[in-house]
Amino acid sequence: MQEPLVPSVLSVTSMSPKPHSSTAAMEAREGRSGNAFACERCRKHKVRCVPSDTTSVCQRCQKARVECIEHVARRRPAKLRTDGQTPNKMRDFDKKLDKISAIVATMAPVTVLQPALPSVTTIPSQYPETVQRTSPPAPGPVKASPSNPPILPAPLSSSEDSLSFWGSINDTLSCLGRLDPVIRSISFVHMQMLVDTYRTMSDYFPFVTLPKEYSCRDLLQQRPMLMFAVLTVASYDSVLLQLTLSREFRKVVTVKVMNGEKSLDLLQGLLVFIAWHHHYMDAQAVSIPMLLQICAGIANDLGLDSLSTKLRSPLYREDSRDREAKRAYLGCYYLASNIGLTEPGKTRIVPYSSTLRTYASELAASWDHKSDVILPIIVDICQFTEDVQETFAVRSEQALIARTQVKRLSAKWDNICLASKLQASDFKTLQWIQLAAHTYLYNTAASIELTDRDNVPWASGFQLSLRIACLRSIEQFLDNSTKMQPSQYEFLGLVDWLNLVWTMTSLSKLALYSSPIPGWDTTELQVAKSFDYFREQLSSQMPRPRDPQETNEDIFERFRRITAVMRMALTSSSGRTSPGGSTFQLATGSGRTVSLLQDLPLPKMNSTNGDERSHTWKHKPAFDLNNSQFPWRFISGTV
Repeated sequence: MQEPLVPSVLSVTSMSPKPHSSTAAMEAREGRSGNAFACERCRKHKVRCVPSDTTSVCQRCQKARVECIEHVARRRPAKLRTDGQTPNKMRDFDKKLDKISAIVATMAPVTVLQPALPSVTTIPSQYPETVQRTSPPAPGPVKASPSNPPILPAPLSSSEDSLSFWGSINDTLSCLGRLDPVIRSISFVHMQMLVDTYRTMSDYFPFVTLPKEYSCRDLLQQRPMLMFAVLTVASYDSVLLQLTLSREFRKVVTVKVMNGEKSLDLLQGLLVFIAWHHHYMDAQAVSIPMLLQICAGIANDLGLDSLSTKLRSPLYREDSRDREAKRAYLGCYYLASNIGLTEPGKTRIVPYSSTLRTYASELAASWDHKSDVILPIIVDICQFTEDVQETFAVRSEQALIARTQVKRLSAKWDNICLASKLQASDFKTLQWIQLAAHTYLYNTAASIELTDRDNVPWASGFQLSLRIACLRSIEQFLDNSTKMQPSQYEFLGLVDWLNLVWTMTSLSKLALYSSPIPGWDTTELQVAKSFDYFREQLSSQMPRPRDPQETNEDIFERFRRITAVMRMALTSSSGRTSPGGSTFQLATGSGRTVSLLQDLPLPKMNSTNGDERSHTWKHKPAFDLNNSQFPWRFISGTV
């Protein structure tokens, strides 16, 4: 009903054969108000122009006996009288447009991005009110004053950046499928929160730090793989989202590695992904050593082991990218050194060199980040543990040589702690790695068999002192761990968790597997009670699941479950002493000697190489505390 109105007006004003007739003028004035069709004289005097009986002459011009000149002006179409129906018409138009868009989307090819990954703006609940507005953006960005900086970037550019980021990731995975739809729930605001969380987490892994001047948008545009890894490790409070991100991250890395990509961004992303891998470890996925091999290969191809180390003026500031590359290379060494302790006998992926120490010293002097100050100390501790492993690589040694080496290594550790006393009070992770190195020293030395123990008078006492020192160092490490805040357990890195699991396992092995020596009595030393105490303290302080309905077992529930089984075995074997000095033997009333482990409800006893002193206690093949892979099985939950 609306469409014929416009042609009718146009036909009267432009197609009339007598443009100056009064009838035509009156018809043209229909639907008009004001002085739109007044003659030139009336318009000049700003009075109403009233037509007279004479054609083409108004009453005022006729009375004044002057020529009536019609005013020629650009005429605009008359306003439609159906203004009230416009909203309904626009809504109908929007509905038709939506239907057409839906049809086009279903007919689009697979490579089209929009069907595969809907825009994050489709989830308005994740955005603040300013982002949900549908009004067009301003012609240019509004500059904020220095006193009132913007909290968030412009909504339009933010959504475009995040969409472009996921689009590039989706393009990378085009050969393997599409990104999981769960990732759509990550809005730009959510990304900023996760980036801020990672800035706190990086103190526990100071090898990949975010530059202070880098915003979330900068990471999306310039460091996509690092951003992907940051989103993965910082989303620990959402199990489903983190598991989805970790799975998609592995796919992207696989494609990039197969395509031969070598970049600092990829290396940093991999290091971050490995550093907190215990939160989303998948036993069926690529192993940590394999991921480290990839990191070492990228670092070698990028030449990170031969960056410039020339001494320059203190006023000279080298490129920030070079400093990031040096941190990344130190991160490769840190992970390879500590994870290499679980694989004795294998060649280290990144061996220690003077270049590492030089890099660490340069970064500590640059003061780019607060955590740079502990890099030289961490390198020294890693080199110390490697020294311990190489010194006692042979499992048997003469008593005098063993004592000399232990004294040398103990003095070296004391010097490291003395030089870093101030830094250790500021960085919790530094205390952990120092105490873990001390425990590793005495645990390794205590397991050495003294070949001349029977011929050296003091050999037995020395061996007993090593075992006592090992027990005390374990207790010191665990006591330090109980002083952490519950939120700090979520920030601990993979190396810290390996040290925690390895220390708890070593404490239980002292009671269950230690060979008998004169004076060694686990009951008097209260090994089982110590294990129970620290286990209860750690379990109570570790975070609980945020979602009670969550069925996935996180690292904290895994710790509670597995250590509960270990405690059961210790409780069953506690309260018994050995008159012959052996923790595993008990004299009965009939004069027979039986094993303390014979009546444990779940354990199974096996002997290794016919030596009755080395018992292997098992629930199943995976639950073997003596196996070097047990810490990995503990963390992955396959025990």
